[in-house]
Amino acid sequence: MRKSKEEIVAALTESFQQLDLLCGSIDRPLFNVSKEGKWTPAENFQHLVTATRMTSLAFSLPKLMPRLLYGKPKRTSHGYSKVVDNYQRKLNQGAQASGAYVPKKINYEQAQLQHQLTKEGERLVRLITTKWSDEQLDAYQVAHPILGLLTLRELAYFTIYHNGHHAEILRKYYR
Repeated sequence: MRKSKEEIVAALTESFQQLDLLCGSIDRPLFNVSKEGKWTPAENFQHLVTATRMTSLAFSLPKLMPRLLYGKPKRTSHGYSKVVDNYQRKLNQGAQASGAYVPKKINYEQAQLQHQLTKEGERLVRLITTKWSDEQLDAYQVAHPILGLLTLRELAYFTIYHNGHHAEILRKYYR
């Protein structure tokens, strides 16, 4: 199902608010501790900061840049559930974060990561709200490191899901 720009903005805002609450609720002594070989809460949040920063970058590009780099989409935007299904399929096939998306194995400061993620989330929401019309979300595409070319609408859908995906992981292991 296609979400409107307003629904996307509301869902993104909600997802970043939930992450902010979750980050603040994790006991400080556990913030940089791994359980069952998984990323620490800190590493999850650092990954989300990086992913959100890169997503914001895609939405901040001059509109000519995505066209020059990736051309016009040759299909209509997939709905939210199709984007999620495609991502889950890729994960099941072994896809994982790589390069800059893999957090460094260091101790992170909880309040600093919480602040960075909140600011990046606000920036992303502001860019979508002020720079892109509902129609333009379907008219431009960018490259995603796992999913390939996505329209901006699909990239927003992915971000909503990705935030929730990491929130569920954190709730499972750290609450």
